[in-house]
Amino acid sequence: MANYGHRDGRGYVIIDAHIHVGKWDHPDFLGRSCTLTETIEVLEQSGISGAAICPTDRCDNAGLLSDAQSALAQGYQGKLWLFPWVLPSADGQPSPSYDFVKGHIGDICGVKVHPSLSRCRLSDPGFEAILQLANQHELVVLVHCGRWQEMASYRFAIECALRYPHAKFLLAHAGGDTPPLATAAAELLSEKGLENVWFEFSGLREYWVIERNCALIGAHRYLMGSDYGLAHPLMYIGAVRGMNLPESDKERILSGNALELFGTPLERR
Repeated sequence: MANYGHRDGRGYVIIDAHIHVGKWDHPDFLGRSCTLTETIEVLEQSGISGAAICPTDRCDNAGLLSDAQSALAQGYQGKLWLFPWVLPSADGQPSPSYDFVKGHIGDICGVKVHPSLSRCRLSDPGFEAILQLANQHELVVLVHCGRWQEMASYRFAIECALRYPHAKFLLAHAGGDTPPLATAAAELLSEKGLENVWFEFSGLREYWVIERNCALIGAHRYLMGSDYGLAHPLMYIGAVRGMNLPESDKERILSGNALELFGTPLERR
């Protein structure tokens, strides 16, 4: 494996597949805010060598790109993969966040979409333009999947994975942050036999669900993500270490799958 910075005490490289940087406007998060500098400190303290970074619901994609490039220019040795937050189109007109993605294809690994906050299903016309772009450029689509099944079901994400076979769909929160939802998502993926769908499991407390699902669809389908700055990455690193899985599977979940899926990180300028 290539040199991706420091390794933890067990010799593992660790990549966090889901991190948010900035200030949240959603009232549930009480004005929670973290800068990229603060985030990098947490990554380094946690033994993490790189992360997929998204803005918060303020969708400050340009600001996050600028901050990431500055951090790399100032000597940060970790790897950063940029996932702009994309809002759905309105009245048939692509959003400014779509225009940002289209103008920065060379800087990004994928996009983040949040059907619950956008009030738009992933399979609805509002997200069609960004999914077509992701399909064209083989981008990763990091999609929030939650308990609001009418709006943010894993089913809509898997439906889109069938429709856009060249895009790579990373379903957040294990496809839904409860044991029944996470299990049903894995079962549907197994039924459909898709090769362009993965899961990260931030928000899911029941680590043993991932053990069970790995037996069904394989550890190569799961990535460790934390949803920092809402949760701490050490919570999920500890969960992976505690799983009753072969060490080779734990290493894949902690970094190997992310490195394969994300590809080339943001480069210094």
